[in-house]
Amino acid sequence: MINKAEWYVIQVISWTEENVKQSIFQRRESFWLEDHILDVFVPTHDVISVRATGAQVKKKKNLLPGYILVQMVVTNESWYIVRNTPNVTGFLWAWNIPVPVSGEELEKLKWKLKENAETFETKYQVWDIATIMKWPFEWNEGNIIDVNEKKGTVKVNINLLWRDTPIELDFAEVKVK
Repeated sequence: MINKAEWYVIQVISWTEENVKQSIFQRRESFWLEDHILDVFVPTHDVISVRATGAQVKKKKNLLPGYILVQMVVTNESWYIVRNTPNVTGFLWAWNIPVPVSGEELEKLKWKLKENAETFETKYQVWDIATIMKWPFEWNEGNIIDVNEKKGTVKVNINLLWRDTPIELDFAEVKVK
């Protein structure tokens, strides 16, 4: 192989990123281009949503909706196969030439994904009135004074022995009115 494989940004129809990834891998094998189309990367991270019932639901969230990255050696054949994959709208171009992603930009993206490895998503806000669903403070109510989406916790100020006492709880351990 004369050319070096580089990462390229591909524009796709939003919400079809995983389907496009699978299609590119299938087309790569069908057209014997395993040595030209090396990898496909959809930048996603896990998000944990907390439902009103307290149940935690884990789902993938795309960091760049509508875009995927493909590591490939650009030849007429590989370019044609990727460009004509269903739901692909095109490459990021500069004067009709696909522009590779620099190593620095790729490292920044990977660092951002590691930073957001597993985040929580919630509708809790500061000053919401929360009911605690965990013993020993079960059924006590108080104001939320802090929401930490990285850790998945809230601090609730409750009245304990006639004093405001902050208690740190998981999202699943409180309900908001």
